Amino acid sequence: MKDFSSLSIQAFLEVLGSSSPAPGGGSVAAICASLASRLTEMVANLTIGRDKFASGQEAMSQAREIAKSLSDDFMNLAKKDTEAFNLFMKTMSLPKETDEERRIRKDAMQWALKESTLVPLEILSLTRDLSANSLSAAIHGNPNAVTDVGVSALLAEAAAKGAAMNARVNLSSIHDSEFAEKCFKEMEFHLAETSRNVFEVLSIVDSKLNGS
Repeated sequence: MKDFSSLSIQAFLEVLGSSSPAPGGGSVAAICASLASRLTEMVANLTIGRDKFASGQEAMSQAREIAKSLSDDFMNLAKKDTEAFNLFMKTMSLPKETDEERRIRKDAMQWALKESTLVPLEILSLTRDLSANSLSAAIHGNPNAVTDVGVSALLAEAAAKGAAMNARVNLSSIHDSEFAEKCFKEMEFHLAETSRNVFEVLSIVDSKLNGS
């Protein structure tokens, strides 16, 4: 599988719609987050250098750099999510004829499940930063592009919830209760923070659309 960033949109969609289970929801969540990042970058570029938005120049310059970095990170995680899934599928094909083979296979599957959980957790963690960056764009960005910030926030929330779902489905099969508990706490924190930021963004969007 090529790096997703090297594919045309049409080529990626064809791969996504094929009978292959990967790339799947985790990779799509990461790509949604990357798109959201680029929307924030666009709003920053529509603000920077315009005298009537002078008060937001510094904030939007920072937002632009953050957006670029996040977009690259999310695209890398989209690839890593598919790689983690493929790794787990390989462990399932390990031999299981003897007790020793079954033990090795079980341990390998548990390790691969943890790896497959850590990737969506990282996506989820970064959506918190993404939503905070969208909030900055909503506050300081060009008001004529406020709906683009709103779409960015909605995509960030969808990415966060999608990543959390993918982490949860893996955690349900992980036997390490300490690892699972730690992951669930992280999920709750990042989801709550992302949702709070998104709510604030959408409130600002509604206010500006209503002329307030």
